[in-house]
Amino acid sequence: MKLLLAIVLIALIALIGSRLTFFSRRLTMGFKNIIFTGIEYIFLGIVLGSYGLNLLDAETLKKLEPFLLFGLSWIGFLFGLQFEFKRLKALPRRYFSITAIQSSIVFVLVSFISCYFFKLFDLLPENILLLASITLGSAASCTAQSAIAIVSHNFRIENKGLLGLMRYMSSVDGLFALLFFAAALCILPGGDFGDSDFLKSAVWLAVSICMGILPAFVLIFLSRTRFTQQEYMVFLIGVIMFCGGLAEGLNYSSLVAGLVCGIVTANYCPHRLRALSIVVHAEKSIYIALLILLGAGWHFMPDSTLIVAAAYFLSRVVAKTVGVFMATRIFKPSYVVPSQLGLGMISEGGVAVAIIINVTLLYPVLSDSLTTIIILSAIINEYISPALIVKQLGDVLHIAEDKFKAVKEHENETK
Repeated sequence: MKLLLAIVLIALIALIGSRLTFFSRRLTMGFKNIIFTGIEYIFLGIVLGSYGLNLLDAETLKKLEPFLLFGLSWIGFLFGLQFEFKRLKALPRRYFSITAIQSSIVFVLVSFISCYFFKLFDLLPENILLLASITLGSAASCTAQSAIAIVSHNFRIENKGLLGLMRYMSSVDGLFALLFFAAALCILPGGDFGDSDFLKSAVWLAVSICMGILPAFVLIFLSRTRFTQQEYMVFLIGVIMFCGGLAEGLNYSSLVAGLVCGIVTANYCPHRLRALSIVVHAEKSIYIALLILLGAGWHFMPDSTLIVAAAYFLSRVVAKTVGVFMATRIFKPSYVVPSQLGLGMISEGGVAVAIIINVTLLYPVLSDSLTTIIILSAIINEYISPALIVKQLGDVLHIAEDKFKAVKEHENETK
């Protein structure tokens, strides 16, 4: 009975939450971004979990794991579905090079700093410490688009090239994050270099690719028949469930398998756009449900993990700043790029959360530490990132006339 009630309640919250909008509310951009990225649903999960109503207790969360796997596969599929090679070739190649350089710098620096602090405070078992550090480095490489969307909604940005670069980086660097994460799982199947083996890594890579290709071919085959929109939705749900379940059954990553499935579908399925519209429409509901489950399973402990979280946050800010600066100086765009543009790229978003959820399902011992680090970092990043974007783009931002007049009228009324 508790499981059924939990499913109904989560579904209801996710459905209602996916239809709410906060762009027009009178809130600061920082609070809008926190709400827009769904951080509040993590705290709702805490209330429903063992720290609150205990509706989502440990036993219920264990029974809901299949939904987590489905959600991770769905997010990976959605992300992969956006990478149609013909479409990507039409974009400036230097954008891809800039994104690759900044993502790599962030990954290396954050992984190194995280590893150092994990060892310093002896927070994790030695055999999975390296995997935990690389997972944080992978998550740090992501940039959410929410803060950029909020700023562009409130301001008119004249430098369209710079805005396009920021949007491109925030769209594509998640791919590098997932590739780094997949490489970590491939090279460190047991969590440490001591367990690494070339043959095991090769097998892991081959199986992961096959687990994405097989469901994609099933979807492509089904797409050759005549179907309605509702039937195609059933095809998609079934294929993504198959992809996530197959990965879990073999103890592999549902997120990586979904990514491969999405990339294959994007480039070989004739109904890519139809699939994309269905998956995007349901994305927010699924993401909200994942955040609720993440919060319900979070056990916060005020220990040295907070110091590691601070180190992670600071190292990510520094790495983003240095990474974007170096990348835009090596591959110089034709327009002016602020030297500290990386400060405007610190919003984290859903891919980082999905990476943490996935690794904690594979290695439960990492759950509390990594969840604490990513949640605390995300709250701070989502709050300050819109203001940092405005500060970096101060010389190219112009407040839209209607908003400017509204602000002036409000000031006059106050006086």
